[in-house]
Amino acid sequence: MPSAPPGGAGLMSGGVFAQGPEAVSAASSAKAGDRTGSLPPFGSSGEAASYEFLYGYRVGAGDRLSIKVLGQPDLAGEHIVDSTGKISLPLVNDLQVRGLTTSEIERVIGDRLRAGFLRNPSVAVQIVGTRPFFILGQVNQAGGFPYQTGMTVQNAIAIAGGYTPRADEGAVLVTRKSADGTRTFRVPVTTYVYPGDTIYIRERWF
Repeated sequence: MPSAPPGGAGLMSGGVFAQGPEAVSAASSAKAGDRTGSLPPFGSSGEAASYEFLYGYRVGAGDRLSIKVLGQPDLAGEHIVDSTGKISLPLVNDLQVRGLTTSEIERVIGDRLRAGFLRNPSVAVQIVGTRPFFILGQVNQAGGFPYQTGMTVQNAIAIAGGYTPRADEGAVLVTRKSADGTRTFRVPVTTYVYPGDTIYIRERWF
């Protein structure tokens, strides 16, 4: 979670736009060009996106996690990842989880509990709420909205009440945070949206 079916168009974490079946695969690639020239906007190949199938969704600030430890009801509860990427648990205290998958978080919590608290802890971590996406510009209801699995920019525009009469209905701007920093890309409306993305719908000039 979240996941998306193969195909469509996606913006890879390495900053490369991909179309077709490879767009949401674990290791994505797109042709550098065709008979009409280079394919927009960037080039040939990219890495898996933040929630791709092989590695799983990676947690970020604003996500809500359900954490349970077998036989330890006092350790069970839901936790929101704070702006520094941490959660706070009994016995474990502050734990950096940003950029980790749920299975990696389970291992880290288990290691902490095993170091002086529980002999053989069994930990289960589940994502029960992802951080929202944001949409600005020429839509009828700009703002932040709950993320939905597998959504595209088109879906986001529909959630925001559709285009205004002055909207440019072509390519849009998507701002995305990754391990390499924050970048803005010009992409088609078929591109998949990730939790935390900011979408900007431009105004047309005629």
